[in-house]
Amino acid sequence: MPSREDAASPSYAALDAAIDWMVAWRSGEMSERDKRQFEAWKKAHPHHAQAWQQVAGTLERSFAPLREPRQGAAAAQAILRAPHAGRRKMVRGMLLFGVLGAAGAVALRDGSMVAAAADLHTGTGERRSFDLPDGSSVLLNACSAVDVRFDATQRVLYLRKGECIATTVADAARPFVIHTACGSVRTSATHAPAARFLLRQEAERSFVLALAQSVEVTSQGGETRTLQAGEALWFDRRQFGPLQQDMADRAAWEHGMLVAHDLPLADVIAAVRPYRTGFIRISPEAARLRVLGGFPLDDTDRLLESLVQTLPIRITYYSRWLAFIDTA
Repeated sequence: MPSREDAASPSYAALDAAIDWMVAWRSGEMSERDKRQFEAWKKAHPHHAQAWQQVAGTLERSFAPLREPRQGAAAAQAILRAPHAGRRKMVRGMLLFGVLGAAGAVALRDGSMVAAAADLHTGTGERRSFDLPDGSSVLLNACSAVDVRFDATQRVLYLRKGECIATTVADAARPFVIHTACGSVRTSATHAPAARFLLRQEAERSFVLALAQSVEVTSQGGETRTLQAGEALWFDRRQFGPLQQDMADRAAWEHGMLVAHDLPLADVIAAVRPYRTGFIRISPEAARLRVLGGFPLDDTDRLLESLVQTLPIRITYYSRWLAFIDTA
């Protein structure tokens, strides 16, 4: 029986990689080593094979109106092999629309349904603080959702999507716990003054930052780490990433800012997405660029323009719903 993860739809990251592989494959420029890497990528996770099939199907449907059965494939091959960068970009845009128009619409719908069904939630570009029954509070970043389970024996939140900052009060009988898809974060029952921590849920991993006092992080696999104030780490269902220091700027969204100290552009764009309607895609080359600076989250047009002015990138807007970032 397939696992729940295997049965789910491909992630944006898998679709993004599949589109890049499609462009490379159809270009006719892949080496034997490239082909081996492609096959290894497809086999690495069921989502990768699903994403490849979805992208391939989108390309085939896009050329289906041509009269001869083989003309569609030939036309796609000709355009993708064309030396003119604009034509290649056009096909990437077509794939972006085709794949994200279907899968992205479903993801947006499912994400909206998760948020709407949650006890506490925020919309695009919205930050909001909620008071909890015990006197604690939770601040939700944009496009975030939390369920609350408080009673005489427990203080438990479930971060369904997005990001939050919890400010807790001491309770000798009930530790404060937030669960994510990858594990949980727990404060001591007796912390005084209040403990504060940030927690972020992404598609396949979570991020936790201890802002005040210590917190205990437990993965679904049962591994446990204790973070002191100022310490942070990423973790997934099975393992923890390396301990990181001086990460307080990750909480700058609390004040409407995105502060980057040598962050990959991919991380910056991930922070922007909840503040902007539609999709922002980024090429692997652009994703690796490093960013330094502070940017206002509440004006994403200005933020993106600032990135263009300070980095060797260009942004192509296919519509108000879709932007593609690539190296200049």
